[in-house]
Amino acid sequence: MSGRSIDEAVGNRRGQALGLAFVGVAVVVAAVAGSGALGGDDPAKDASVVDGVRGTRETTALLRGIPQEGIVLGRDDAPATIVEFIDLKCPACKRVLLTDGRKIIDRLVRPGRAKLELRILGLKRFQPDTLVGRTAVHRLAGRGGAFALTELLLYNQQDEGDRWITVPELRRIARVAPELRGVQIAGDATPESRRLDASADALAARLEVPGTPTIFVRPSNRTDPGAFRKVDLKGTGSRESKVAKQVDAVTPDE
Repeated sequence: MSGRSIDEAVGNRRGQALGLAFVGVAVVVAAVAGSGALGGDDPAKDASVVDGVRGTRETTALLRGIPQEGIVLGRDDAPATIVEFIDLKCPACKRVLLTDGRKIIDRLVRPGRAKLELRILGLKRFQPDTLVGRTAVHRLAGRGGAFALTELLLYNQQDEGDRWITVPELRRIARVAPELRGVQIAGDATPESRRLDASADALAARLEVPGTPTIFVRPSNRTDPGAFRKVDLKGTGSRESKVAKQVDAVTPDE
C-alpha cells in the first residue's frame, strides 16, 4: 500500500480536526517522554562529521539499497508495517531512532519482513521551528529524501529549547548529504506537505498517541484502528526485539 493510499484511509476531515486537538494535549506526556524516561547516552556523539554535519556516512549506509516511496521505507510487498510517530526536536526520539530504530531497519526493513511508515508530528512544546522541519521533510517525501533528512536532523539535533530548525540550517545539513544533493530545501508548505501534516495528526488522534516517540505495528493490508499494535518502548527488554515480536504476530504464516 502506498503512502497516499494509507493517507486516504485515515485522513478524513473529522480525523484532521482531532489531529489538531491532539497536538495541543500531547504536550504534557511528550514532556515526560523527553525528560529521561527513554534516556541514555547521546547516540550521535561518535558519529562521523563531514563539514560540521554529523551522521552523513551513517545515514547513507543505513538507507543504501532500501526502496522509498513517500513516507514509507521498505519493500512494497512487506507483510507488516511499522508506524513511527516522532517529533524532530524530541530528545527521546533521537535516542530511540538512532539506536533501536537503526537496528529495526537492518533487522526487519532491509530483508523485507516489514516496511517503515514515518509519521512526523509538530508538538506545541517544540513549536514553532519543529513545524519548519516537518514541512521540509514532507516536501521531500515525493523525491525520496524524507528519511535522509529526518536521520540527519536527529543526528544534528540541538537543545530542545532553542529555535534551531531554520531554512539556512536545513540547507547546511542537507548540503553534505549525497541523498539530498540537488534537492531544493524549503520551509514553506505545499499542498502535499499539508496533506501529510494533516494525515499524521489525524492518525495520531485516531490511535490516541500519547506522545513521541510512539511505535505501532500493523498488517500491511489493514489500516483499521484494531490492526495497530502498540509497542512498549519503556519497559524492560530490547525495543528492537519487541518490534520484531509484533511484526511476527501480524505476519501471516506461510
